[in-house]
Amino acid sequence: MTRDFERRLGAYAGVILKVGLNLQSGQRLLIAEPYELQGVARSAEVLVEALKSTALENALSCPPVIEVIWGEAARLREFAAQKDWRGLARLVGANAHRMNDYVREGDALLFLLGTEPGLMEGIPPAQIAEARRIGGEYFGPVAQQLMQGATNWTAAPAPSARWADMVYADLPPTERLAALWETVFEAVRIPSRSQIDARPDEHLDLTNSLAAWQIHLQALEKQRDELNAGRFKSLHYQGEGTDLTVALPPEHHWCTASLRSKAGISFVANLPTEEVFTLPHRDSAQGTARIARPITFGGSVIDGIELEFHHGRVVKATAQTGETLLRRLLETDAGACQLGEVAMVGEKPKWSATPITPTIASQNISDLRPRLFHHALLDENTGSHIALGEG
Repeated sequence: MTRDFERRLGAYAGVILKVGLNLQSGQRLLIAEPYELQGVARSAEVLVEALKSTALENALSCPPVIEVIWGEAARLREFAAQKDWRGLARLVGANAHRMNDYVREGDALLFLLGTEPGLMEGIPPAQIAEARRIGGEYFGPVAQQLMQGATNWTAAPAPSARWADMVYADLPPTERLAALWETVFEAVRIPSRSQIDARPDEHLDLTNSLAAWQIHLQALEKQRDELNAGRFKSLHYQGEGTDLTVALPPEHHWCTASLRSKAGISFVANLPTEEVFTLPHRDSAQGTARIARPITFGGSVIDGIELEFHHGRVVKATAQTGETLLRRLLETDAGACQLGEVAMVGEKPKWSATPITPTIASQNISDLRPRLFHHALLDENTGSHIALGEG
């Protein structure tokens, strides 16, 4: 590792600990990944070590107690390929039990998320969807507690060489991982290489990052407050292939990722974050939506998605690639084919003539940011979006 990379990595670790988690002195920290890999990829060890060093240097915990649930891609794939649902349930059940212990004690959780290219490639979509369902069954109750403020937590991206090879396949192999780290550092407001080189005091790296985050979070909160003051009754999405109307419940509330635990600890639930979001009425979505960017699941890409909604439910779903997997995911449970979130990213809506229905004119986001990152935290923050599933 070069010295400037070490400094930027340390600043990133500090942002995770101080902005994302706001880790308190005496709090334990459990690092996990309960979504795709059911454990943290070994490729994230460099970031885990930076987190431990930064926690110790800043006396965030005396001494810092940081534990990790490590994942094994080959083992997880075997569960799905062999339809070993009992084995998978034992694994995710044990992980959920450890997370519950931390939540019950008021300790913190960090989800370090990577991407495992081709993790489920060649496995029938029905088996991929079942693996997802089992994971959600065990992690769902933990997630509910976290969303209700049981303790402070955050999610952050953890680059790896395999992930970088997928995202930056157009670059020479020796440059890909550095390019992905550069993307993540930029997304989470870490000083650039030139700023690092011009500043001998490495303690200013984190100081400047924290200041940038304070300004950014205040801007998101201002947009949130403006939307809440509007008390809008519905949203209208318009664009090529998109004409979708969604009602907002009378008691709806626009939110940012800045949250507060029941113990009064403020934290930011995911890094990066560019969105202001709310919960739509579950039975209201009516019309069509063409999704501008591909999405990835289990290392598989679903592209060219078009959805038709009627009375809040997806009644028709097509895709140019991955259509079978898309349909299986929509059948995961009763709520998988309904909207659980509407979010605005980086721009204000264009207000229509009536004050009760702002119109969101969709752009082809792939024209603005052509690269697909194969990662929810990065891809969802490139533009306004809707999300299916639990609200």
